[in-house]
Amino acid sequence: MRMKYGKLFIVFMICFNLVVFYYSWKYFLTSTNFLAETFGSARVQREPYEHAGYSINGELDVVDADQSPVQRDRSRPTKLSKFSRIRDRIQNTNKYIRKSITVVFRDFYDFDNDLLQSIASVNNLIPNVQIFIIAPEIPYPPLDIFTNHGQSASNQSTWFEKDSNVKFFSLSYDVTKSLKETLPLLQITTKYVLFLPDSVRLNGRSLLSRMLREISNPSTNDLLLQQHQNLLLKQNNQAVPAKDQLLNQKPERKIIAVPFASNARTAANCCHLQLDLPNWTLEYVTGNETDSCDMYKQKHAILVETALLRDMPDALSSPFPELFYIQAKLANIKKVLLNAAFQDGKKLFTSYHTKTKRRNVRKDQFKALYRKLQIKKVVRKNYLYDKSKLAKRKLIKSFEHNNQTISLLTEITFYGCEKQTKSCIGQVYNSQPFYVYLGRHTPPCCLDKLKTIFRHVVDEFENVGIRYWLDNHALKNAIELKALSPNAYEIDISFNSDDVARSLAMKKAQTKPYTDGDGFHWLKATDGHYFRVQYSKANQIAVNLLPFDLSGEVVRPNGFYGWKAKKFSVEFLHPMSTVLFLGKPIMCPNNVMEYLETKGIK
Repeated sequence: MRMKYGKLFIVFMICFNLVVFYYSWKYFLTSTNFLAETFGSARVQREPYEHAGYSINGELDVVDADQSPVQRDRSRPTKLSKFSRIRDRIQNTNKYIRKSITVVFRDFYDFDNDLLQSIASVNNLIPNVQIFIIAPEIPYPPLDIFTNHGQSASNQSTWFEKDSNVKFFSLSYDVTKSLKETLPLLQITTKYVLFLPDSVRLNGRSLLSRMLREISNPSTNDLLLQQHQNLLLKQNNQAVPAKDQLLNQKPERKIIAVPFASNARTAANCCHLQLDLPNWTLEYVTGNETDSCDMYKQKHAILVETALLRDMPDALSSPFPELFYIQAKLANIKKVLLNAAFQDGKKLFTSYHTKTKRRNVRKDQFKALYRKLQIKKVVRKNYLYDKSKLAKRKLIKSFEHNNQTISLLTEITFYGCEKQTKSCIGQVYNSQPFYVYLGRHTPPCCLDKLKTIFRHVVDEFENVGIRYWLDNHALKNAIELKALSPNAYEIDISFNSDDVARSLAMKKAQTKPYTDGDGFHWLKATDGHYFRVQYSKANQIAVNLLPFDLSGEVVRPNGFYGWKAKKFSVEFLHPMSTVLFLGKPIMCPNNVMEYLETKGIK
């Protein structure tokens, strides 16, 4: 029974399809004949008017009616076809983009890249657009863009020739080149520069046109501010600027950023920069808010004015675009993230080897960056936001892990002095380190090492029972700030000279320098019989240990000289007091303010 119904259904479907095909074919033939007759009759109807001197639109033609038919056909205006209009629009758009934009590939790696296809994608979409490939140095082994000679689809000219639109620049020093040949920014003739990352595919001109409109037109906030200012001028009976003057005003400088389609939607993209040059500190605050950002972390393209790049001290240096964004932050340049996306090309860094190599290159680039900017302390903070529908976005400052509340991904890294390097403070003349003349404080790496030495010495003294007290400027900082001064480069600890033998480290340091098990270097100073505890043998930032003789009514310095070697009454040490310093109670004289006046410290 089922087979019978199945066969009937198949026969029905075949008959139905035959009927549909018959009527479709009949309709197609009828409509074709109708269109042919319509356009043929229209042509016959237009001919008398055309011979009488009228155009095909029925309007009087500028051509003389006495002209020959051949002359009238040449002068007769014709309607452009749809294909011609589209072609002209594309050509005009390409001409506008070529005149406005220079494409720059700056962020790529010689060991894994997709430059060949990325350049071809740009050159095929917008023929003869200026394309610059900029590298820190000439890559070796040579890139495939040099070995595989690219051919432009529009003019079939080889890349990197003298008159080609694709050019390569190396930022390395070359004594044989002129200044213009060394600096790519001097060879850019367009108003804007479009920085494209490696592995990109352009599939349309509309996004580029939108970026150009966004960067050239004033923003909504600027227009509202201008309207508000005009309203205030009218209320005060003052002259309002004319419309032409408002149009001629230069728009606010800004940077246009466009993300890529492969970017993770949930990952943090916005990064706020806080650059504190007096304290040698750079802070990154990363979150998923994109309303006001100083730097975008994920893959994106950048459109910026050429004049703005030339105003920056070093806009093209590595790591790019991080250094570029830091300079834009210092110049208070506005950043705009468009709600659009570019398309990605080939996926890069898929193997463990290339990932590790890229990570090491980036690490070296950032170390060089911090050395160039004289940054000693880098703070990285990552925050997440609760995107609930009930209230405003709420900042989550901590998370629960193993029943413990810990800070949310805050990392502090020092890029200054270490155990194996010299101190960043250097030699001090007249109690003024070199950075004081630069308007800066003590480098934070040195402050951190100084605090570490101090805690180590205090633990050593308390373990062996040496009678000590905090002295001089460190004591003043403890009373006033309960912390170390930002300008401190040493800490003075005074102690009873009779207790030297209790410390094995000081006992050994009396004869020759001694390095303890934690790497701290104990030695006797050359300008007096006091001790110094350095962070290491190479790193000479130190805590001074000043011996005093407490045998009489007056406390006298024992074997050292200078402004620190001042006598004072033993009553300041009987009884001893304590002060909170660096999070720990530290022994100090009583009546501290009078004691500091006696020592001549104000």
